[in-house]
Amino acid sequence: MILTEIDLFKGTDYAVMEKITDTCTEEIFAKDTVIFKSGEAASYLYILEEGNIKLVIEKEASFTFNLTEHGTVFGWSSMAESGLYTSSAVCETDSKVIKLDSKELDEIFRQYPEVGVTTLRRLMDVFSDRLLSAYQAHLHLLAIQGSQKPPSYG
Repeated sequence: MILTEIDLFKGTDYAVMEKITDTCTEEIFAKDTVIFKSGEAASYLYILEEGNIKLVIEKEASFTFNLTEHGTVFGWSSMAESGLYTSSAVCETDSKVIKLDSKELDEIFRQYPEVGVTTLRRLMDVFSDRLLSAYQAHLHLLAIQGSQKPPSYG
């Protein structure tokens, strides 16, 4: 996979992309492998190359996101201040991912703040899209259950 082809890094300067690429490793995981668990130290940002990853959020209830598209970013918690994964990532099939070290990315972003800001804004788009999907699924569930009053999210 060429990192400049995914939305997260599109348009990033070639010299900076070389540095980002140097932080990457490619890993292959077998079906049912847990890549990371909720609550663990978040050290890596991942990009799906092949396969199907299930992100599971479990608190009082459970919510699942299925990631199947080439170039999908996950493990974004590694770029957040908390430093802890907020979900678990499980391979639904044999999967190939690109793994980026968040500390090394952070150092690159310190050197090139404009790239860091752009990348983090794009990462917020990923977060926003997943949050919207969760809201829509919740509303759908409430409609099935016959709830008359929509919840307030904001």
